Amino acid sequence: MTRLSSEGATPAMAQWFTLKAENPEALLFFRMGDFYELFFDDAVTAASALDIALTARGTHGGEPIAMCGVPVAAAPAYLARLIRRGFRVAVAEQTEAPVKGRPSKGPLARAVVRLVTPGTLTEDELLEPGRSNLLLVLAGGGARGRKAKESEKLGAAWIDVSTGVFETASLSPNGLPALLGRLDAAEILAPAALDLADFTSRRAPDAAAPSVETARERLAAAFGVASMDAFGTFSDEESIAAAMAVDYVRRTQAGRLPRLARPVTQNEGGILGIDPATRASLDLLRARDGGTDHTLFAAINRTASAAGARLLAEWLAAPLTQPARIAARQAAWGCLREQAVCREGLRAALKKAPDIARALGRLSVGRGLPRDLAAIRDGILAAREAGSVLHGAGGLPHELARVGAFLGVAGGLEKQLRQALAESLPARLDDGGVIAPGYDAELDEHRALRDDSRRLIAAMQADYAARYGVTTLKIRHHAQLGYVMEVPVAASARLKDRAELVLRQGTASNARFVTEELASLNTRITEAAEQATRRERAVFGALVEAVLAEADLPPLAQALAELDVFQSCATLAAGGAWCTPKVTEDTEFALEGCRHPVVEAALPAGTRFTPNDCRLPPEQRVMLLTGPNMAGKSTFLRQTALAVILAQAGFPVAAERACLGVVDQLFSRVGASDDLARGRSTFMVEMTETAAILNQAGPRSLVVVDEIGRGTATLDGLAIAWGVLEALHSTVRCRTIFATHFHELARLVDTLPRLSLHTMGVREWRGQIVFLHEVLAGTAKKSWGVHVARLAGVPVPVVERAARLLKELERAENTIPEPLPLFDTQKTLPHPPENTLRKRIMDTDPDSLTPRAALELLYELRREAERMQPQAMAGHGQSSPETDSF
Repeated sequence: MTRLSSEGATPAMAQWFTLKAENPEALLFFRMGDFYELFFDDAVTAASALDIALTARGTHGGEPIAMCGVPVAAAPAYLARLIRRGFRVAVAEQTEAPVKGRPSKGPLARAVVRLVTPGTLTEDELLEPGRSNLLLVLAGGGARGRKAKESEKLGAAWIDVSTGVFETASLSPNGLPALLGRLDAAEILAPAALDLADFTSRRAPDAAAPSVETARERLAAAFGVASMDAFGTFSDEESIAAAMAVDYVRRTQAGRLPRLARPVTQNEGGILGIDPATRASLDLLRARDGGTDHTLFAAINRTASAAGARLLAEWLAAPLTQPARIAARQAAWGCLREQAVCREGLRAALKKAPDIARALGRLSVGRGLPRDLAAIRDGILAAREAGSVLHGAGGLPHELARVGAFLGVAGGLEKQLRQALAESLPARLDDGGVIAPGYDAELDEHRALRDDSRRLIAAMQADYAARYGVTTLKIRHHAQLGYVMEVPVAASARLKDRAELVLRQGTASNARFVTEELASLNTRITEAAEQATRRERAVFGALVEAVLAEADLPPLAQALAELDVFQSCATLAAGGAWCTPKVTEDTEFALEGCRHPVVEAALPAGTRFTPNDCRLPPEQRVMLLTGPNMAGKSTFLRQTALAVILAQAGFPVAAERACLGVVDQLFSRVGASDDLARGRSTFMVEMTETAAILNQAGPRSLVVVDEIGRGTATLDGLAIAWGVLEALHSTVRCRTIFATHFHELARLVDTLPRLSLHTMGVREWRGQIVFLHEVLAGTAKKSWGVHVARLAGVPVPVVERAARLLKELERAENTIPEPLPLFDTQKTLPHPPENTLRKRIMDTDPDSLTPRAALELLYELRREAERMQPQAMAGHGQSSPETDSF
């Protein structure tokens, strides 16, 4: 690390040292002419990250100053690469312009005009169109250096600067992993003592938290209200997190606060709890390889706009737990599914709708482009067209009627933008030609003089050529000299003595002269161009202010996004065997003909996916699933979990029929890998995830687990799987699918009354096995591991040797005189002793007892219960059927 000091630096470098000291954690893009330059260690880091040349200029402290740079015009592409690598960039620009005729004393002032961080992006080049880009701020959670207690609430606030979304929540520390997984924030501002687990790499530099009173005052001032009570009730920790989020965003925008929606608080109830491990296991929005192709989102996405895709992803990441809200979403897309003409009309209109929310975001921070105003104009027009199609359908359910009410607004603004904007827009405002002719009279005057210059110059050139007898005379514009009269050197000799001509420059082939007339014309043209540019900027600014003042635009953008999600669901449901699930408040669980949508979408054309039923009624809420590898156990587990997510998000489900009681938490441990970066083996990861399930799951949860205990010795693994299955059945009491290769666990069906046995269908044909991919009642008789090894291409001699060894091991196991306790069903799975106390009570007729006899019976039963207690204490500790039935 180079030791930085401004001592002895040039004035420009002194500015760099000052700005770098204010932003030590960021790479400093220092504007010099048409380049952003980086110096010292910033240059070394950026040159490596961007694969650009590293050079040097001058010296500092006797050492060369490392330097690299990127063109200003290409900066967004380089910024995108740096941000994706996790860097933060401070952009320094000149904040004053040179004054004509006044010599400059020292370099022009520079300041950091923006801090570019992963969570505060606005440019399209830096963002994914169909993905939200969130900044998450966490506050509270205990003092530094100690673990947060469950009673110490965390405050969370998240902002999408690109769209203005602003939400908060108050949650327990145990709820943090689920929130982190659901939001998948690009940048997280959190206390240093707070463990962010797999999201640690997204941590932003720590910041001091304000007091509750200061936080509430800052928030009220930011939104121009007397008190935050105007927006609802926010807890102390929510207020602190929200104020820190606003402060951080304001700092990254150099003191300017972008347009933000009023903060909305969310409670922990109402959203299905899904921890990060489960999300990774199910490939909801991102596949395990980091891509987006083979994901649930890709399989169901039929949206026509970027805003709709973002909202679809948001709803998919946060399924609901209120049947009424789920039913309202279903009714909306169900109506569109039945009306094909309306649905297609909406798709056509929505395809024309630009991203209004992100255009508003850029305009609000002064980074708006001409295309952003056009996006607002075209978006309003598309909304009106969609509204016309929607209202033509008639008989709309509540959600569609609510959305439709916002689609016909802002007509006056659309008309103004249509009149103001040119038919063909340039990429940048500086290129000119943004405002249409005839919209602003003053601008038209300046443009007329500027554009008339071509005709004036052409006429003057013809006049000079005739006057001086030089047919090759040209009038050209020179960057330093302005407009000059240019003649060949051969003709210049007879013009040098003309009093009205002043020689300004001579070259080997030409001579350049000026006249008072040319100088005057040059001044008028230059001033006209500058005035036209200034006026066009002013008119553009007025249009931006009109757009930002239109309060109906944010709800219009949200309405378009919701309508797009509804038509996406309707299009999906209309295109195949997708059902409308019934979601209830009870604990029923039935899927008929369920399929895995991601696997089905990846199958070759003409290949049929084998559907399966899944029933977990209250009386058999635990399914023990056995069967060989490659038979489809993992697919069955995942498709069941995905069906719950789709159903509770209010989306169609890939099944013939679905009836589900609301799930409050979903846990999926299917497939595991090591975590070398954190020093955890595959088995340690598996046990950590298993512990999280057992500690957090409850009676309304759904748990799908695969091969618990596989990462250790056979006896250890079986014992762990055994204990976990018992706990899920008798302690947690949740709906469970427990896939395993430990066939011995099937014996537990005699002692766990809620357990049902199922296996993956397999047939053997002429020494080969055929996987049926069907879930059948019963249990697997063998593992078929050697057969799977043959299918995988293991060399034949190895497979044959393994088959012989397997037969010897099976023969030896069958001749062991004293089986190990774990495998001895007489010792480890005893039938529960007869409950004589219960039998006596059931055999007694209370109506036939006299009061005295009833009292004597009560004393006898008490003595018998006292005798039974030591036996129960010495037992195997397993729940009896009678106990579990209560």
